[in-house]
Formats: sequence, structure tokens, C-alpha cells
Amino acid sequence: MPTAPLPGTSPPVRLATPMSSTSAPAAAPESTPTLELLAGGTVAFARILRRIDEARRSITVRSFEWRDDDTGQSVARALLRAAHRGVSVTILKDRLGGFYEHLAGAKQSFFHKDIDFSARWQLWGLMFFYGRWGSLRQLPSPLAEELSTHPRVRLVNEKRFDHAKLFVFDDQTIILGGMGIGDDFRDVNVDFMVEVIGADAVARLGDRYEGRARFDPGRSFDFLLHASEGNERTGESLAAQRLALIDSARERLTIAMAYLGDRDATEALCRAVARGVRVTLLTAARADVGGDLNLFSCARLLRRTGSPQNLRLILHPTMVHGKAIVGDAAWVDLGSTNFTRLSHDGYEELNLFSRDATFAREVEQAIEREIGALPPARLPLGYKVWRLGFEALITSFQTGRPKARRAAAR
Repeated sequence: MPTAPLPGTSPPVRLATPMSSTSAPAAAPESTPTLELLAGGTVAFARILRRIDEARRSITVRSFEWRDDDTGQSVARALLRAAHRGVSVTILKDRLGGFYEHLAGAKQSFFHKDIDFSARWQLWGLMFFYGRWGSLRQLPSPLAEELSTHPRVRLVNEKRFDHAKLFVFDDQTIILGGMGIGDDFRDVNVDFMVEVIGADAVARLGDRYEGRARFDPGRSFDFLLHASEGNERTGESLAAQRLALIDSARERLTIAMAYLGDRDATEALCRAVARGVRVTLLTAARADVGGDLNLFSCARLLRRTGSPQNLRLILHPTMVHGKAIVGDAAWVDLGSTNFTRLSHDGYEELNLFSRDATFAREVEQAIEREIGALPPARLPLGYKVWRLGFEALITSFQTGRPKARRAAAR
């Protein structure tokens, strides 16, 4: 993979630059999409519902978690209205997300009402380990049945290991980011989505998913993704691309990250601190899952660097579910991808990459607003060593499943 150029050396987003020579087929000069940060679930879901109501031809939704609560039902009703007026609706719903729908939030899944024996024992294990009782009794949903059986709705409801959060409207507008569909994502979590407007951006996304174009860090915008079909064709590594971007930072990195645990990502942050980059990392004081692994990774970062003045690690009392990196106030990596092995080498993931300096400042300011007056964390951090092995085992198991599936398909 080509090394990412230093932030600020590429033309700003308002100028056109040619696609990388590694992209195939050759394309016309890059156009300029319109980007808008949707900070917080209230703003994001208001925009999502508005775009659903405005759609006239097609809507595509990729969802990892979809809860049967007010938010989930509001999105479903809006999609049903769209289908009634003739819009073609495609829903790609990951079954693995059903475990977290049964375990968290309203504990009711919108689509995954049947819990077979295999799912039950896995859910029991998660409930025991995390000390939270989920719901093995799923209430019927006439709305979910009506939506899934509508003739203009295509529901792909299978275990796909797809962690992306994506809405595409009329092949013209994209909304993506870190939010699942549910009240906790809308009302509680610290999280971000971004709206991207432009038919060329939608076409570029299709090229990336299908493996017709490689990620080009020299573009004013692109999509970082880990997709089984696309990555099999291009041989790309999302992890390597993200780490190269982190290694390119020279002045500061401002990061909000839900889940940690990938040692390579932690080492990349250590290298940034060592070369004098001002690193700010915002994460939850206690993540909803993998909390001990998160705190262990934070402690490792503090120990390895010696907790210098140019490292600011902030543990937020609310669940930080966003996944955003801002480098040198010049580029942004924002989407569904965590700093975990599961994200970097397991799940399908999708992030927007942008060199729009105005957008970068907006994302950075949104993260700083969430930090407010919170003090930096200091050692020791309250993780339990005995829990780390179990969390690592879950990660290894889930990371291996999509790899095995891809190998079987070849």
C-alpha cells in the first residue's frame, strides 16, 4: 500500500485531483461531495428520517444493530411509508448484531425474534460474563412483519459479520458512521454520523465495495473499508491503511474511539506520542462490552509512553460509541471501525476518509465539546486481569468466524 502523504500536502477538498493509478478502471477527475457532520443521535436520526421521507427511487440500509424500540420503530415506519409510495428498499441486516439487541438497550430485536439453542447458549454466556440479564423472550412485532414482507422491500437477514452503519438514498446521498438503530444510539451515546451528498460519491462507494478501486489517500475523499468481496479482489488491509494515516500525523491526533484492544493500533499511538504529536483519545470510562480490554489498552498506552504532557487520555462517564480520527486538523477517518482486531481483521466495516480541513475542524471541535472539562486519566486503571482472557477469547472467536466463511467460499 502506498504510504499516506503528510496531512496538508494534498489539495483541499474543493479542488479536483486525479484518482490513484492503482484504481481500476481509470476515472474522470474527482468531484467534490458535500459533507455534513451529524454529531449526536438526535441530529443524526432526524436527518435519516427526513432523507427516508424525501427518497423517491431507492433506499439501501446496512445495519448491525436494530432495536425494537421507539427509534427502531420510527425508522421502520418511515421505510414502510417509502415502500408504499413506490420506493425500492433494500435492508442488509447482520444477524450477529442480534446478540447485542437481546442484551442491551430495550433488549428487544426488531428482526431477530427467534433465538435458537446455539444463540441461547452464546447469549447466556454473554449475560453471565457482563453481569447483565438480557431478554430471551422476544415480543412479536407486526411492524417488522409488515416491513419485511412488503413487495418493495428486500430484507437480507443473515449472519454476514457486517458492522457497517450505512444509508444510501436515491444513489445521491450517503449517511454513515458509528450509530446503530436504537434509543441508546439516538439518546445516550457519544457518537457521530456524516452525510455525504453527491452521485459520484455513491459511485465511488460502489466501486470500493466491489473491489473496482483501491483506497487512495491522496484523494480529497474516499472510503476506508473492510469488505470481503472488495478486499479479496484488491488485497488491501484496512488496518494497514489506518495505521499509515496515524503514522503520517506530525502535530496532533484527536480521536474518539468506542472499543480498543488491537495492539498494533496502541503501538501506533505510542509512536505518535514519542515523536511529539499531541494525542487526545476519548473513550468510555466503562465500555458496554469489552470494558476491561478497553481499560487495559488505555493503561498500556499510558505505561508505554510514560504519560507525557502531549498525551491526553479522557475516560467519559457516558458510553463513547463514536469512531473518529482527526489528524493535524487536516484529515478525518470517521465511520464504524474500532481499534480492535475484530474491526481490523474480522467484521466488514466502512469509514469515510476526507481531507476537507473545514470538516476536520468540525469533527475535532465536536470531540472537544464532549471532553469539556473532564480531567485526563491517570494510572492505575480499574480493569480485572481475569476478565481479559475471556474478552480476548470472544474477539478471537468472532474474528475467526468470518475468515472461515470467506475461506469456505473460495
